[in-house]
Amino acid sequence: MVEAPLSSLLAHVVDNRGRTCPTAEIGFPLIATNCVKSDNLYPTFEKVRYVDNDTYRDWFRGHPAPGDLIFVLKGSPGEVCLTPDPVPFCIAQDMVALRPDPEMVYPAYLFAALRSGRAKNDILNMHVGTMIPHFKKGDFDRLFIPIPDKEHQRAIGDAYLTISMKIELNRRMNETLEEMARALFRDWFVDFGPTRRQMEGATDPATIMGHAFPPEKAATLAPLFPAKLGDDGLPEGWEMGRLDDWAVSATNTVKPDEVQQDTSYIGLEHMPRRSIALGQWETAAKVTSNKARFEKGQILFGKLRPYFHKVGIAPCDGICSTDIVVADGRQKEFRPFVATLMSTDEFVAYTNQSSTGTKMPRTSWKLMRDYEAPKAPTKLVIAFGDFAQPMHDKIVHSLSENQTLADMRDLLLPKLMSGEIRLKDEEAVAQ
Repeated sequence: MVEAPLSSLLAHVVDNRGRTCPTAEIGFPLIATNCVKSDNLYPTFEKVRYVDNDTYRDWFRGHPAPGDLIFVLKGSPGEVCLTPDPVPFCIAQDMVALRPDPEMVYPAYLFAALRSGRAKNDILNMHVGTMIPHFKKGDFDRLFIPIPDKEHQRAIGDAYLTISMKIELNRRMNETLEEMARALFRDWFVDFGPTRRQMEGATDPATIMGHAFPPEKAATLAPLFPAKLGDDGLPEGWEMGRLDDWAVSATNTVKPDEVQQDTSYIGLEHMPRRSIALGQWETAAKVTSNKARFEKGQILFGKLRPYFHKVGIAPCDGICSTDIVVADGRQKEFRPFVATLMSTDEFVAYTNQSSTGTKMPRTSWKLMRDYEAPKAPTKLVIAFGDFAQPMHDKIVHSLSENQTLADMRDLLLPKLMSGEIRLKDEEAVAQ
């Protein structure tokens, strides 16, 4: 098969490296290399900075265009994501945007080829640096890409994108479901919305419940909320409680020789920030130290540097790092309430402020369990679970689906590129 250097397949490279970009408190997002991960179709927004309008207009040499490939050069060289349309970010240090030349290569094929195992291995063998590895832009001349005929390129690229877009749609759905559960939690248990709406004169159940439920459901929920607040600012009859009113520590330590090698293992590195959807894990084959066992549906909280906001719902049975607290509801019906409470900004801020240690602060269940929150009647906690549990179940199901899709995509890609799977098979995959 014909091969061509990456540099010959590009119409343009957006390169803003070499200077420190001035940032602002608000403005247009400036992504960093941690936002570019080959597990995602598009860059994510993790700990982004911002630039103001003047900087966006005058400082940069250029900006990515829809369809450009965001390619990391430093830190995690070779990570690559697609630029969406419209473009919601700008780039500066440690990465470039590659614009494929459609006369030379089908753009979606180049995206797939750069994510292939072969390209990653070639980049690994070429990058320099030990503490902070980096790949030189000049080595684009030495990174060779297999170039099949255009029809084959189109089939590979379209198949790869079809699967990747389905994974992305599931990811976005998970974000929406999580946000819906979080919004309802805040309305019921933080802002006391149903009570306040009654104090403002609402009598219709649908209005009391903020039009978030069908009339029949609203009619059963509205009577559960007091009609006014007490002198303490809580709904009448409520009091302040602690996390351990609803949750317990479920940490159960296991030794390496007590674990099957194919057991699922989750470390802090697998947990995303600010998302309860835990979509990554590996097997316990490399485990050599004690770990904590967890069950599907339990809540995992990263206790090392808790400000990283790593909280999630266990998508399967398995084991995890002992730097993760395993929690569970005192009743299974409490799990959605506990998961949502422990993933709030307020709870994470509390664990950070009460943590011990300076360079590597840690929290613990002993500290976490004392977190205070309004204590609603058990019926309301369970009612919240009735609403949120199907959402959490759908999130976990889509994570499993995404894992299957990603495995299939990554298994097919080298077979497609080598020609082991031919054109008609590729069309079936794309459909």
